[in-house]
Amino acid sequence: MIIAKRLKGKAIATWLGPTGDAARRALSRARQRITSEPRRLDFYVDIADPMSYLTAQAVARLVEAYHVELAVHVVTPPASDVDPSPVFRNKHAVRDAALVAEYWNLDFTSRKEADSGMVRDVGTVMIRPRSGPDQLRAFLAVGEALWTNDKKKLAPLMLQLGNESSGQVAPALNSSYAELRKAGHYQGAMLKYDDHWYWGIDRLPYLEAALAADLGVTAPPVVTPRPVAERGPLGLSDKPLTCELWFSFRSPYSYLALERIEAVLAPHGVPLVLKPVAPMVVRGLEVPAIKRMYIVRDAKREADRLGIPFGELCDPLGPGIDNCLAIAHWAGQRGQGMAFARSAMRGIWNEALDVAAYVDLRQIVERAGLPWDEARAAIGDPAAVKAAHANATELAVYSLWGVPSIRCGEFIAWGQDRLPLLADRLRRHALTSAEAPRER
Repeated sequence: MIIAKRLKGKAIATWLGPTGDAARRALSRARQRITSEPRRLDFYVDIADPMSYLTAQAVARLVEAYHVELAVHVVTPPASDVDPSPVFRNKHAVRDAALVAEYWNLDFTSRKEADSGMVRDVGTVMIRPRSGPDQLRAFLAVGEALWTNDKKKLAPLMLQLGNESSGQVAPALNSSYAELRKAGHYQGAMLKYDDHWYWGIDRLPYLEAALAADLGVTAPPVVTPRPVAERGPLGLSDKPLTCELWFSFRSPYSYLALERIEAVLAPHGVPLVLKPVAPMVVRGLEVPAIKRMYIVRDAKREADRLGIPFGELCDPLGPGIDNCLAIAHWAGQRGQGMAFARSAMRGIWNEALDVAAYVDLRQIVERAGLPWDEARAAIGDPAAVKAAHANATELAVYSLWGVPSIRCGEFIAWGQDRLPLLADRLRRHALTSAEAPRER
């Protein structure tokens, strides 16, 4: 069984690796040459998603700098099978957008979800047929009114831009969402170029690099963070800081976060508290195949960029997760939770080690500097299950549900993509003197 899992891990690594990626790109390029199709950027917009609005601002810069055909598709929010917690997602999206906009030099001042009536009105504008560039300009205009909650500004824009019947909005958006799923993705704020997907601001540097290479552009990138000089002192808390990290052994993004977070915290002496949770599927939150496939490929792309070994996978779902949660709980009580978590994650996500098999689990435990006999005795401890459940419950307190999630003072974020933002906030916090009044 272990040999079979090793072979499967190597097969996955081949599919994820540069050879498989090069083959996919070569196929796309060949199809483009045969059909003589122009290079095209497809942008999928979810009106009520603030990340779509932020991404649109960056896309406007991209299409000005790179001559590429643009198509804008307006879609519904994610379907229920890929959106396990829509209430939390909507709340967190606004909070997240504020953090992202500040860091990435974009405009977003809202602190609450979009008004449902205004979303409907914006929909009547956005389903009117337009060219890609005109549709982008329209979305930026009505998006500004939407996210500043300026109904007086939206009304004349609807007359100026033109709109369709409100009864046509749902069918049009549903149709576009069906096309998005058919194309291989499941949510808005997505860009597709050369058969590759790029989500929101976080993946635009990849897209810009691809556009620059294909079009022979050597100018500086146009999607960049806000200048450091404009990101001055800003406190995170009046109290000593502690960073909490919720993670799952089945999450590849958690693996990437665990490999990096200590380097972010160390310069500031901020202690880390690990909070393992059960995988989403164990918590009743399904992850369909289309989402799993994208996540693994995207995590591989990120791992390569970060220099983190990734690719030979062995799914820990089942007894393997139970083993990891139990040993993580025990190791945490010894002050060695991080050592075990990192060793286990490397085994799961790059060495195809089967954490359900004691022979592999022992290798992971001993590599972390822990005694195998004691770790094995900890397996099955009901306290570990209770701790993982308590961690997941606590996560919901902050309107979060996925992993990795981070809380450090007032900074609350979801995703390993937010570690640069955490590093920036810690830098800014360090600039804030004890005597200066805190900014918010």
